[in-house]
Amino acid sequence: MNEKIGSIGEQIRSIRKSKGITINDVSKKTGFTSSFISQLERNLTKGSVASIQKIASALEINVSSLFHGIDEENHKLQSVSIIRKENRRKMTYPDGKTIDYLLTGQEGNLEVIYSTVEPGGGSGTHYSHDSEQECIIILDGQMEISVDKSTFILNTGDTINFSSRLPHAWRNIGEDSLKVIWIITPPTF
Repeated sequence: MNEKIGSIGEQIRSIRKSKGITINDVSKKTGFTSSFISQLERNLTKGSVASIQKIASALEINVSSLFHGIDEENHKLQSVSIIRKENRRKMTYPDGKTIDYLLTGQEGNLEVIYSTVEPGGGSGTHYSHDSEQECIIILDGQMEISVDKSTFILNTGDTINFSSRLPHAWRNIGEDSLKVIWIITPPTF
């Protein structure tokens, strides 16, 4: 998507319309009400990471399609890909407390995302996706993460690795911004 669109909701609406999909179609595929989807598209309500993933799946797109910014990579030579800091693709979540930066291109077997999460921000409800593995590295701050039926507190420097197919949810439980690196393989986010 070359055009810069300000919010996830606006991007979802644009993609949905470009594919000729109605709100009712998305509602049937996701189980969400048409009202919720409409309000999300118009930024009148906030969606969780899980709801955004479900809508992206209904639209048959990867969540990474909702990242916006400069799509061009600065350097690409055979199997080398460089994304310059100023060219990172950015996605701001509806709660306004989480900003993700895609650090890798959309090709390849690895997806790396840098996130900043304000206090209280998080994924919302439990979600899962079709990736095999997910690794989270806490650069700064404190995260509470639930994976399957276990809950863990992670601090600066801690790392967790788990199957992305397990239901998981996370949030910033600290008083300061949480800075995190996510490594996901294969890319589906």
